[in-house]
Amino acid sequence: MPLGPELLIFKSMMREEWRLHKSFQGAIGSHVFPAVIFAFSAFLSLSAPLILGNIEALRVLLLIHLGALGYGLFVGAMGYIGEQVMTRRLGQVNMVLGIPRLLPVSFRRVMAVFYVKDAVYYVLYSIIPLVLGAAVGAPLAGVSLLTVGRLGLTAFLAFMTGMGVSFLLSAAHIRSRTLLGSLMLLLGCSVASVWPLGALRAGDLLLPLGYWYGRDSLYLLSSAAVALLLSAAGILLMRERFEAPQRASVEMFAPVLGRLSSLGDLGALLAKEWVELRRGGALGPVVAGYIAPLVVIYAMVWLLGEGLGVLIYFNVVFYGGFVGFLGVTVYSWINNLECNEFLNVQPVGVDDVVRAKLVLYFALTFSVSTCYVVGIGFLNGELGLLGLALLASFSNTVYVGAVTSRLTGLWTNTMLFDAKVLSKFAACVVPPLVAVLVASFMIGSAPSAAAALLIGVSAAILIASLPILRSLRSKWSGHRFSFANNP
Repeated sequence: MPLGPELLIFKSMMREEWRLHKSFQGAIGSHVFPAVIFAFSAFLSLSAPLILGNIEALRVLLLIHLGALGYGLFVGAMGYIGEQVMTRRLGQVNMVLGIPRLLPVSFRRVMAVFYVKDAVYYVLYSIIPLVLGAAVGAPLAGVSLLTVGRLGLTAFLAFMTGMGVSFLLSAAHIRSRTLLGSLMLLLGCSVASVWPLGALRAGDLLLPLGYWYGRDSLYLLSSAAVALLLSAAGILLMRERFEAPQRASVEMFAPVLGRLSSLGDLGALLAKEWVELRRGGALGPVVAGYIAPLVVIYAMVWLLGEGLGVLIYFNVVFYGGFVGFLGVTVYSWINNLECNEFLNVQPVGVDDVVRAKLVLYFALTFSVSTCYVVGIGFLNGELGLLGLALLASFSNTVYVGAVTSRLTGLWTNTMLFDAKVLSKFAACVVPPLVAVLVASFMIGSAPSAAAALLIGVSAAILIASLPILRSLRSKWSGHRFSFANNP
C-alpha cells in the first residue's frame, strides 16, 4: 500500500534532520549526543538527594518544567526558519522544506509536517534519553519509576507548549509586527500575573506543572489542547507565498573604506564585512546573541533569589569571565552572514578574510562586553571589582577569538560541531575559564589569592594567544572558499 504524501515528506525530513546533525557534529558526535544526555541526567538524578535535598519539591518541579519550556522555545522558531529557506539561498543546501516551490503541495501542509518532525526528532534525540537517565537514580532518591514516567510526560507537554508559543510568535513575526507585538504583550501580562503580581500560581499558567499540584488529569488534557491550538494557530498564520526581501540602502562602502584606508587591503575587507553586517540587519542579532545568555543567567539568578528564595551569588568577575567565553557566538555569527564562494575568483585568500573577521570580532566584543561588565558592576554594587572583571573579559575574549579562528576559520558554524574540533576547543578554552570562575568564587574568602590567580591566568592566555594569531596565515592560506570545510 503506497504511503501518503505527508508520511513520505515526514520520513524525508527525518532523514534530512539526521544528515544535518551528522554534517554539524560528525557521525560520532551525532550518536554520542543522546548518550551524553543520558549520562548527565543519570548523574544529576543520583546526586539530586545531596544537591536538592533542602529545596522544596515544587520549586524543583518548577525549574524542570521551565527548562523544558525553554528548550521548546528554542526548538520552535520554525516559522522564521521556513521564511529563510523560502526566500534565501543557503549556500549549497536545499532543504525538503522548500519543495512547495517545485511540487503542487501547500507550504502550510509541509510546515505542519515539519513541526511534527521536529517534535518527534527532539523527543527521541534528547527528552527520552533525559527521562531514562533520571530513572537510573530515581530509586535511590525514593522516587518511583511511575513518578519518573509522569514527570517525563509533563516535561514533554511543557516542551510542546514552548514549541507552540515559539512557533506562533515566529509565524506572527512574518505576518505582522502589530500582531507580534500584541502577542508579546499578552504573553508578558500573563507572566506578570504569576510573578510579581501573584494573581495566578505558576501551574495555572504552565499547565503541565499544574498537574503536580493535585495530580488532576484535567491539567494534562488542557496542556495537550493548548499545545495543539498554538501549533495550529502558527500553521494558519504562515504565508503560502514568500517574496525575497528587498531593501534600499544608502552608499556605505566608500565612506567606511575611506576611514579604514590606512589598513590597506585589510581595510577593504574589513569595510566589506562591516557593510554586510549593517545591510544584512544582523548587527542587532549579533549583539543580542552575545549578551542574551548572560542577561538570562543574571535574570534567573535574580528570580531564583527574589522570587523563589533560592540564593545564588555570582559577582561581576564571574560575568566578566563568561562574557569573554561567549565571544565565540559573535565570531560564529560573523561567519554566518554570507556565502564566500565568489571570492575564489578574487585576489584574496581565506587567511585574509579570517583576519578581517577577527578585527571586526574584537571591535564588537570589546565595546559590548565593556558596557555589559560595567553595567553589572553598577547593578551589583561591585565597582571595586571592575578592574579584575574587565581583565577577565578582555583576556578571555582575545583567547577565545584566537582559538576559534585557528580551529574553524570561516566555518565555525559547521566545524565547531565536529567531535574532534569541539574536543580541541574545549581542551583549550575550558581550563582557563574554570580557573577564572574559581577565582571569582574565591574573592569573598581569599581576595589576594583570587586576584593573583586571575591575573596569572589572564596573562598566560594573552601570551598564548600571540603565537596562535600569528599562525592563522599559514593555517588557512591554502584553503579554498566553500560552503563547508572538512576539518
